[in-house]
Amino acid sequence: MCTRETYCGSKPEGRTMSLLFTVEPSSGALAKLLQLVEPYSSSLLHVESRTAEKADGSLDVCLRCTPKDESNWSNGLQHQLQGNGAINVRILPEESSDTSTNTVPWFPRRASDLDLMMSEIYDFTTDPDAAKLPEFQDDAYQKRRKFISEQASKYRHGQPIIPIDYNEEETQTWRTVFREVTKLYPTHACRQHNKAFNLMKSSCGYSEDKIPDLEGASKFLQERTGFRLRPVAGQLTPRDFLSTLAFRVFCCTQYIRHSSNPLYTPEPDVCHEILGHVPMLSDPAFAEFTQEIGLACLGAPDEFIEKLSTLYWFTIEFGICKEAGEMKAYGAGLLSSFGEMKHAIESSEVQRFPFHPPTITEQKYSLVGYQNTYFYPESFEDAVKRVRQYVASIPKPFHCRYNPYTEGLEVMSNREGVTRSLCEIETELERLKKLVGKLEVQ
Repeated sequence: MCTRETYCGSKPEGRTMSLLFTVEPSSGALAKLLQLVEPYSSSLLHVESRTAEKADGSLDVCLRCTPKDESNWSNGLQHQLQGNGAINVRILPEESSDTSTNTVPWFPRRASDLDLMMSEIYDFTTDPDAAKLPEFQDDAYQKRRKFISEQASKYRHGQPIIPIDYNEEETQTWRTVFREVTKLYPTHACRQHNKAFNLMKSSCGYSEDKIPDLEGASKFLQERTGFRLRPVAGQLTPRDFLSTLAFRVFCCTQYIRHSSNPLYTPEPDVCHEILGHVPMLSDPAFAEFTQEIGLACLGAPDEFIEKLSTLYWFTIEFGICKEAGEMKAYGAGLLSSFGEMKHAIESSEVQRFPFHPPTITEQKYSLVGYQNTYFYPESFEDAVKRVRQYVASIPKPFHCRYNPYTEGLEVMSNREGVTRSLCEIETELERLKKLVGKLEVQ
C-alpha cells in the first residue's frame, strides 16, 4: 500500500521546481535529506512520499519548492542528495507565472514519471462480497497471480513488455471466455470494436488457442492512435490510473481470472484488457475521448477525481451507444463478459439514459455484480464534446496539453503559455486549410 504525507506552505512566487528521488529505508533518512534541501529553497511547498516498488521499505519522494538559485539545484543540491543516500534524483522545472501566485499542484509531466505511480494497488479482499469469491480462497491461484504481478511491477517506461508463459489451465480459461464473448460481438458490440477486433485477429494473433502478448497489442495501438500499453500489478487508485490516460498510456493486468468462473470477474484481468479495452483504444475518436478524461483529472480536487472515476466507469468500462437505432456495447466490462453484455443490451429491467456527464458523475455503482443503469451517447465525437463541456466546470486555474513529440504535458497557467499553444494550433489549422483548398481544386 502507498503511504503519503503532504505539507503545503505559502503560495510560491515565480518559478517552482519539483524534485523526485528515492530514499533507502533507515530511521531519519528522509528528515536528513529535507534538511539538505532547505538552504537551496526559499519555500518548501509540498512534500509527498509513497512506498517504492522495491519490497525493502524504500520511499519515492516528491518535493515542490521555490529555488533560491536554479543553477545551484543541478550543480549543488542534486550532488548533495546523491551523496547522502538519495537515488534516482531528478529535477523537473515547472511553468513560471506572470502573477504572484502559482496554484499548479504536482502531477506527472512526462510519461517516464508514471514509473513513480504504480505501487498503490486496490485490495479487493476488503470488499466483503468480492472476498468470498473462489479466487481469493485458492492459495495456488494467488501464488501464481502474485508471480505474474511481480513481473509487471518490474516494468519501467520504454522497456519492451515481457510476455507471460501462460499454463494450460490459464489458456483454457481464456479459450472459454473468447468463445463465448465472440458469439455476441456481431450482434451486441459496436462497429468500432468489431472492426478493430477482426483486424487484431490477423495482426496480433487474436485466437482462442493463445493469449495474446501485451507487447504486440501495444505496437498495434501505437500505430493507430498513439496509445501504448503498460503492465501493472493490479487495479490502481482512481487518480493514478486516470493520470496515465493523459499520456495515452493504458495500464493492463496480465494475470487471468479464476478458472472456476471464467465468465465473470470483479477485477480487471488479461481477458478484460485484451478483449475489451485494446480494440476500442485503436479507434481515434474513442482514444481521444479516453485521453480527455485523463487530462481532466490532472491537478483536480479529490471530489472531482471521484466524479471523473464514475464517468470512466459508466463509459469506458460499462458504456453502451446507439447505432442505427439499436443499443451496442463499447465498454470493456461488457465486451469481456458474456453475461453482462446480454444483460446491458437485452434486459428490460435495466435503465438506459442519454449521455449527460453531470448526471453520470452522481450515479452510484457496485464493483461486484451486473450494473442496472447505463448511459449512451449518440456518437463518440458527441461524447468528447460533452466531456469537454463538463471538464470546464472543474476548478483548475490551468490547462494541460499533451505533446506527443516529447511524451510530456504542457501546463498552461499564464498568458505566455496559452499564447504559445494558440500559435501552434493556428499554424496547424492554416496547413489544413491549404490542404483542403488543394483537394477542392483537384
